[in-house]
Amino acid sequence: MLKKYLKNTPILILLFLAACATKPESDVDTPEYHYKAGMRAIENGDFQQAIKSFQRSVDLDKKFAVGYGGLGLAHAHLGNNKEAKNYASRCASRGKKDPEALALSAQVWIVMRDSEKRWFKRAEDYLETALKRDDNHEGANYWFGVAHLYNYEFDEAEDYFSKVVNMRGDYAGKADSKWKLAQKIVRAMPGTAVGKKVALKERINRADLAVLFAEELKIGVLFDRMPSTQNSGFQTPSQANQTSTIVVPNDSRNHWAETWIKDMIRYGIMNIEPDGNFYPDDTINRANYALAVQRLLVVATRDESLETKYFGEASSRFSDVPSSHFAYNAMALCTERGIMQADVITGRFNPTGDVTGADALLIIRTLQTSLRMTF
Repeated sequence: MLKKYLKNTPILILLFLAACATKPESDVDTPEYHYKAGMRAIENGDFQQAIKSFQRSVDLDKKFAVGYGGLGLAHAHLGNNKEAKNYASRCASRGKKDPEALALSAQVWIVMRDSEKRWFKRAEDYLETALKRDDNHEGANYWFGVAHLYNYEFDEAEDYFSKVVNMRGDYAGKADSKWKLAQKIVRAMPGTAVGKKVALKERINRADLAVLFAEELKIGVLFDRMPSTQNSGFQTPSQANQTSTIVVPNDSRNHWAETWIKDMIRYGIMNIEPDGNFYPDDTINRANYALAVQRLLVVATRDESLETKYFGEASSRFSDVPSSHFAYNAMALCTERGIMQADVITGRFNPTGDVTGADALLIIRTLQTSLRMTF
């Protein structure tokens, strides 16, 4: 009997040591302190440091639920889905009565949305449980809004963000920003799956713009409805496609947007650069967008004079753009027709400013009205 006991002693010792929490080394060496430090590291994008902080928090208290949630969040950002899911589960298990812990477990799944098919369902389950514990929990309501936003349920997202803003708590500022985004997307009415995805982008690139013009603006439908005229030499895209071969730009072969890029080149809306590249991943700024809209209007109306209509103006219409700017005509054309706007207070057009996905869609809706398009 004694021999059997001695044989199992090392295992018992290891289990005992594993169950014991690390002793704090100072007054600030607490699970709560390290958890807050870990969340600051998450906000700064320093996920390895976040892991160290969260690990210290659970070393100090093995039952500290949100510490495991923090570890799950850091691993989710790093793409370590297996570890992230494990820690999210441990967080929810240890904090099953704590809406903060449950909301944190949901947040882990929201971060993994691009690589986990069932991300929304898992996040929804955690958040519904959190709100059963406390219907007015600010974090749970905020993250439910975020989950609906990334699940392209924009009306539902608006409702949650509105509720959080009215709570006037720690999440109010972030909720207000997301609320305005959701409202803008609802106004923009993305009608396609790709439009909904692009709507959430903080900045779009040339590939995104090609897809939006093709799918949301429906350029092919517009142009194929337009009759060609013998004197203008204009051909609809379907006619042009029968008589010419579209060369795929060097950097767009096998690109995810290759089909749409070819369409934009075929329709004459976007061009290949002299070096043979399209630069699909280059960010679109407001001046670039205005130039693309100008070209579309020229092709749609077959009025080449639009490209020079505002050149030579003695004084600029904008406080931050001289009339000699290479895109001045396009910017003037877009603002004249109400397709894009300058700041009403400062008069600035902000030509180098980014174009968000939501703004890009709103411009397309205004452009549709300008062209009197009906689909």
